[in-house]
Amino acid sequence: MFGGTRGSVAVPVGLSSIACAIILRPRLRGWLDAALLLLVACVAFQLVPLPDAALTKLSPHAQSVRDALALLAPPELHLRPLSIRSSDTEWAFVIFAGAVAMFFVARSTFGRGGVRRTVWGVAAIGLGVSGLSIAQAATAGRSIYWRFPTEYEGPLPFGPFVNRNHFATWAIMALPLTVGYLMSRSPSPAPVPPDAAGRRRLTLSVDPRGAWMITASVLMLLALLLSLSRSGIVALAIAAGVMIVAMRRRLQRHGRWAIASVVAAFTLAALAWADVPALAERFAATPAGLSGRLTIWRETVPIIGDFWLPGTGAGTYETAMFVYQRSDRSVFFNQAHNHYLQVAAEGGLLVTVTLAIALAVFVVSAIVVMRRDHSDVIWMRAGAATGIGAVMLQSLWETGLVMPANAMLAAILAAIVLHEHEKPRPNPYPLRGFSRSRIRVRHGGAPLNPYVHTSRPTRTPPPR
Repeated sequence: MFGGTRGSVAVPVGLSSIACAIILRPRLRGWLDAALLLLVACVAFQLVPLPDAALTKLSPHAQSVRDALALLAPPELHLRPLSIRSSDTEWAFVIFAGAVAMFFVARSTFGRGGVRRTVWGVAAIGLGVSGLSIAQAATAGRSIYWRFPTEYEGPLPFGPFVNRNHFATWAIMALPLTVGYLMSRSPSPAPVPPDAAGRRRLTLSVDPRGAWMITASVLMLLALLLSLSRSGIVALAIAAGVMIVAMRRRLQRHGRWAIASVVAAFTLAALAWADVPALAERFAATPAGLSGRLTIWRETVPIIGDFWLPGTGAGTYETAMFVYQRSDRSVFFNQAHNHYLQVAAEGGLLVTVTLAIALAVFVVSAIVVMRRDHSDVIWMRAGAATGIGAVMLQSLWETGLVMPANAMLAAILAAIVLHEHEKPRPNPYPLRGFSRSRIRVRHGGAPLNPYVHTSRPTRTPPPR
């Protein structure tokens, strides 16, 4: 729903994910979980009111930015948070903490099963959203779903997202995951009886679920191409190429090249329907786009220098640029167009270092888990890893993960990559006082009820 940008959607999703984690109490283990919890604590610390003396030492430029923005607290209040705008940081905290909780819950759930059902659901959503996005792009309207106008002027919205690059972030995660589901299915069709009729032979030789999953993949790829997102297309192509090279031995060993050939054929079909001249024109304008990005990155560096330790506060980049933007203000910079720079500006050294540790631990853990997996689930892990790798590459050019829908999907993909089979937990309320040896059996083989204590023997009614 609108990519999760509206509070009526994003806040309930984040809070419900946190509530699920509290109720289900998933198992936490390893350095990755510790780093993620530390990241949540760092964002929460930006909201803690501090005395003026501590605030001046940790963030000496925060007060001057507040004065410039007319956000100065009343003089009688001597406790202010590190964030230059608490409401934006509260929003970001709910989304980020919800995504971390989603990762914990999904990883624990996938350890007991449900990976295929989840991928199936993601593919179904991708099929519907891509169809709506293509239809909306054909009408060139400025209203989402032909009804809800966007808040900002700029590129036309694409599907439920105001920014086409944010839709591309979602697509480059869902598309390889769907292809991984196809690769995990058996490469050989069901056996066809020799005496079956022609229609029966056709029915048995076609895989209905595989057919509609291929359709979903083609439609998502076509929507990605029609979005004209350079960062999404290039990032997906590079990540897919790296994963194919890394998995080439397993492709040869398990005979998946036939399915890969079918996917390649449908990719060519999607390219045939795409607007290739518009794509070529879009890529030809890359140097101009790079000059604009360099301007934004250059004006982001002073924020990082002034708030090097605590950051301006999660979600406050747009607010900080009201003060730090020095170029032509006919175009306002509401995002850094580089997620790593934006994290450094909003989170400072503490968040940046913790995030780097978390990413490094995730990559190492993913390599270990994928090398150890010899089941068909490895292909869905590879698809999820491809999607995450594509988003990490796209984050050099865009900030798609700030969208709540993209953050939640990234959490699910990370859980698919790292989940491991979990042993069932012992029953905290076992039945005491009964064992298999104490269950008596009536004459005729019917067992007695072991939950009823009686001192009298049970009589068998006489036959009629």
